[in-house]
Amino acid sequence: MKTEKQKADGLIMLYSFTIPLLAVLMSFAFKGLTPFGGRSIISMDGFSQYYPMLMNMTEAVKNGEIFYSFSGGLGFNLWAQNAYYTNSPLWLLLYLVPHQLQALAIDLIVVLKFALSGLFFSLYLIKTGKEENYQKRFFIYTAFSVCYALSGYMLAFINQLMWTDVVVLLPLVILGMEKLFSEGKTALYTVTLFLSIWSCFYISYMVCVFLCLYFIYLAFREKHSFKEIIRKGLRFTVSSLIAGGMAGVVLLPTVKALSLTMASDMGFTDGLEIKYSLFEILSQLLPLQKVSLEYGAPNLYCSVLAVVLMTAFFFTKKVPKRERAVSFAFVTFMFISMSINLGEFIWHGFHFPNQLPARQSFLVIFLILALAVKGAENLKLKKEKVLHFASVFSAVAVIFSFISIFLANTWTSRLDSLQKYESSVQKIEESIADDGFYRMEWSGEKKNNMPQQCTYNGVCYYSSTMPADAWNFFQNLGMERYAQRVSTHYTGSQMTDDLFGIKYILSENLVFEKENERLSYEVNKDALPLGYLSEKEVLSLDLSDYKKGKEAQKALFNSIVKDGSENYDKAISYLHRNGFTITEFDTDYISGTANVEKDGVFLFSIPYDEGWTVKIDGRKAETKKVAGYLLSAEITEGDHEIELIYTVPGIEAGAVISLISLISFCVMLLIRRKKN
Repeated sequence: MKTEKQKADGLIMLYSFTIPLLAVLMSFAFKGLTPFGGRSIISMDGFSQYYPMLMNMTEAVKNGEIFYSFSGGLGFNLWAQNAYYTNSPLWLLLYLVPHQLQALAIDLIVVLKFALSGLFFSLYLIKTGKEENYQKRFFIYTAFSVCYALSGYMLAFINQLMWTDVVVLLPLVILGMEKLFSEGKTALYTVTLFLSIWSCFYISYMVCVFLCLYFIYLAFREKHSFKEIIRKGLRFTVSSLIAGGMAGVVLLPTVKALSLTMASDMGFTDGLEIKYSLFEILSQLLPLQKVSLEYGAPNLYCSVLAVVLMTAFFFTKKVPKRERAVSFAFVTFMFISMSINLGEFIWHGFHFPNQLPARQSFLVIFLILALAVKGAENLKLKKEKVLHFASVFSAVAVIFSFISIFLANTWTSRLDSLQKYESSVQKIEESIADDGFYRMEWSGEKKNNMPQQCTYNGVCYYSSTMPADAWNFFQNLGMERYAQRVSTHYTGSQMTDDLFGIKYILSENLVFEKENERLSYEVNKDALPLGYLSEKEVLSLDLSDYKKGKEAQKALFNSIVKDGSENYDKAISYLHRNGFTITEFDTDYISGTANVEKDGVFLFSIPYDEGWTVKIDGRKAETKKVAGYLLSAEITEGDHEIELIYTVPGIEAGAVISLISLISFCVMLLIRRKKN
C-alpha cells in the first residue's frame, strides 16, 4: 500500500509533467504549429542549422558513415559537429519515424523536453525538500516545477534545439551533487553529468562551472571540518572527472575541433564594464517581458512569487544565519557575474556570444526557485490556504505569460518552406543515377546547409564547428556568408565549379505548381575528380594576397596548372588525364588510382585535416596544406594506387579515456555496494 506521502509525491510528479506538456501543446495549437497546423518551431538556427544537421546525422547513421561528411564546406568532421549539435539521446526517437514526419517528431520532442523539465525539477524538490504538510508540499512543489519548465529561458531559447537538454537534466545533476555531498552516493551525479556533457558539450561547460561554485556553496552552507571538506571535495572531483571521462570519446574530438575555429582566438580585450544595469536585470524577473534573442538582458522570468519567497528565505529566522548568508552571497555572485562583461566572457567559454545573451541564465532560475521553495517551507502563515492559492496563481500567471509571449514573439517557420526542396532533390538524385563521387550546388539561390538537409555532397556550410581555415578560404575566393566566421554560401563560377568537382548545378524553375515546386539541373561535364595533379608552386600560394575573389580563383587555377586560365579547356583536359579514379568510396575511406605525367603535387578538393592519412602505393605520404585549406601530397610520375583514410582527431585517445572512466565508475559502484 502506498503511503499518503507517496501518493502526494506521485501526484506532484504527474502534474509537474502534465501541466507544462498541456501548456506548450496549447501554445502550439493557438499558433498553428504541428501537429495542429502547417507551421513548425524549427526556425532561426533550427531552420538553418539544427534541422539540416539532424537530417544529415540520421542519414549518416543509417549508412554507417558517422565520422566524416562531404555535405558542406567540401568536407567536415561530422563526429565533432554531432557532438556539438545533435547528440541528445532524445533524438534517437527520430529513427522510429519516416523522413517526411521527422519535422513533426522534432516539434513533439521539443514539447516533451518542457514536460521532462517539470518532472525532473519536481523529483529534485521531492528528494531534497523538507515540507511535511502534504497539501502544502503538493501546491508548492508542483507550482514551482511548472515555473521551472515554463521559465523565460525555456521560452526564449525554444528554437535552440541543442541547449534545452541540459536544462532538463540540471535538477537531476544537482540532486546527484547533493546526494554525493551529504550521503557519499556518486552514481546519480556521475551518470546525469555524463548525459549532460554527452548531450550538449557547450551548455554543459556552464553547468560544470556552476557545479564548482555549488560545491563551495554546499561546503560553507553548513559547518564542516576541513578534513570533511577535503574528503567530499576529492569525491566530487573524482566523480566529475569520471563523468567527463566517460564522455571523452565525444568531448576530446569536439574540443580539438573547436580549437580550430575563429572563436578560439578571440580573447578578452575589453576593459571591465557593466553589461546590464540592475534595473534591466530586475525587469526581466517580471511577467510578460519580451524575450531577449538577438540582444537584451538575460531571460530570467520564473514567477514573481519565487522572487518574493527567495527574498523571504534570506530573512527568516528559522534558517541558520550561516545558510542564509552563504545563499545570499551565492545568488549575488551569480547576478553580478551575469551583469558584467568579464562574467559573460567566462560563462560563454571564454568568448563573447554572437547574439542570444546570457545563455547560462537557466542556472540562476534554478537557484531562485530552489531557494524560493525553502522560503515557502519555512514560511508560517495562520492560513496555509493563502500560500496554496498564491502557488496556484503563480503557476497560472507563468502559464499565461508563457502562452502570451509565445504567441507574440516566438519565431516559427512554415513546414512546407522548411521541407520545400527535399523530395525534389531526392527525385533529381534518383534520376541522375550517378554511382561515382560528385558534388551538387545551387546557382543563384542561397541555401544554408541545404547539402546536409538533402544529404548530398556540397559546399554551402553553416556551423559553429567550422574551422577558421574554411572561413578564410571561402572568403578569399569571394564566397558570400550568412553568419560571421561560421558560414559560407557557395556563389560559384565555372572555375570553382570545375576545381571543386561540382558536377550537377541545381536551379529553381518557376517556383510552385500547386504545392510541388519544379526544379531543374545542369550537368557540368568539366567537373574535375576528387584529386588531380598540380604544380609544386601551389604549395606557396597565399590567397589573402588577392583583394578580389575572382583574382584569387584565377591565381589558384594558375598555380595548379601553369598559366592554365589562358588556355582553360586545354588545362581542364590535362587535369582530367592526371586525375583520381575512385574504385572504393566511403566518407572515411577512399581508394583509387592515378596515372600522372610528371612529378608534382596531388591536390584533393578535400579540406586539410590532421585526421586524413594519404597513402600512395601503400606508403604513408606527408600531407600538406594548399591555399590554407586543401589537402595535398607530393607524387612522382607514373601509375599509382592512392588511399585516403580518415580518423577523427582525438577519437582514439577519447575512446581510451571513456573506457577507463567507465571501468572506474563500475569499480566504484562495486566497492560501494560491497561496503554497504
